[in-house]
Amino acid sequence: MSQEIVNLVHSLKACNGGVSSATIALQEAIIELGQTCLSIENEDFQSERNTCIIAHGLWQWPSLVAYRNLKKYQSPYIIFPHGMLDPWFKVSYPRKHLKKQIYWWWRQGKILKSAHAVCYTTEEERLLGQKTFWPYKCREVVTGLGVTDPPENEEKQKLVFEKTFPQVFGKKILLYMGRIHPKKGLDMLLNSFSRYSRKDNILVISGPIDETEPYLQKLQSASKVLGKKVLWTGMLENDLKWGALRKASALILPSHQENYGMVIAEACSVGTPVFLTNKVNLYREILDYDAGVVDNDSQLGVNNLVMEWVNGKHEQMKGHALKCFYEKLHISKTAKKILELFEEAKGSNRK
Repeated sequence: MSQEIVNLVHSLKACNGGVSSATIALQEAIIELGQTCLSIENEDFQSERNTCIIAHGLWQWPSLVAYRNLKKYQSPYIIFPHGMLDPWFKVSYPRKHLKKQIYWWWRQGKILKSAHAVCYTTEEERLLGQKTFWPYKCREVVTGLGVTDPPENEEKQKLVFEKTFPQVFGKKILLYMGRIHPKKGLDMLLNSFSRYSRKDNILVISGPIDETEPYLQKLQSASKVLGKKVLWTGMLENDLKWGALRKASALILPSHQENYGMVIAEACSVGTPVFLTNKVNLYREILDYDAGVVDNDSQLGVNNLVMEWVNGKHEQMKGHALKCFYEKLHISKTAKKILELFEEAKGSNRK
């Protein structure tokens, strides 16, 4: 199949969260399968012959540009909503939802209907996506998502992390890695860790830090009672990031809403179990493989997650996490499904 595949994405900056990392991982996996693939942040993009488009996210320009290129150049496109159809946003931000519903009637609904496929990362995301906007008409496909194999040099990565943050040495690490945002449930996590953690425990919070953000200020103020038992690292990349994932005894995501969580796949890729709420859409896959622990997105639920970690629930799950990665969370499976979708779309255009 000779064609160019183009990812359209609003931003590839890592600090903007999982969409950028998902786009890069997908590009790499498609290239490994022998296809030309690139990622573009330019809304002036115009297709060429044999171009297939992957539009990442809704509401911003990528899906609209994909739609226009279909109409003008007959370039087929698929869309990854990346959780943007989750009804959590409808409940949490009703005014924004009303504006989006109007835009849905005017344009966004037509864009999804015209896509060759709307690609969901989990069955949970697909089911939730049906309940947010009306009318909802599109071709749904659960393609999964994921990451590539982790980089080598495990010992070097762990050493770099320990040298940069010597306070973690000899500690049992519970790692949070992601944006600092109210939907992530970090206030509940700090409450639970304050109540149930032991002397040799340390909570590492890794994510982009904006010192002017009121929510961050509130969290950092709350964490002062824990002293050195909480480490705010800022955003971690490269060896520091992988060192943190490998050194942690578990990753925790106490989120109120989480579409996929690329960091879950990254943690599993190095055998680190994950502790999640049932509002993280990957929770069924984690339960199926016994690759972590799942509870409710409430203070009681997060209390239970922290207590299970303190009591060593994760210790027999390393192999399960690795199996979950290779069988469910490896990006190569998603890349193959996408190539099949585009081959199908090209075949339809030839008829």
